[in-house]
Amino acid sequence: MDSAPPLRQCDCGILQEDGGIPEIGLLTSRERQVLVALGAGASNRTLARRLGIAERTVKGHISHLLEKLGLVSRMEAVAVAVLYHRQLCSAGSATPPESAVAESVVA
Repeated sequence: MDSAPPLRQCDCGILQEDGGIPEIGLLTSRERQVLVALGAGASNRTLARRLGIAERTVKGHISHLLEKLGLVSRMEAVAVAVLYHRQLCSAGSATPPESAVAESVVA
């Protein structure tokens, strides 16, 4: 398994809070799926349609994953999704249906 890129990339202080990897293991499979799709640029409406759930449910998943990861914005979630994509996919969420969601959002 590849290790995640370190958060301590320079001396500016922006990415140096704790230098740790987000607690991806705290996320449910569906929350990981939503996070990967967010990293691919999916809107709430697109996510809801692709996952066959209500847009309000998507918002709930996003809220929960932000809280679990200690994030405050969707933009932070997108950054985590991009930086830790391999860990998200290898954390038990890379089954074909979930991978297909992320791929179909990009396409």
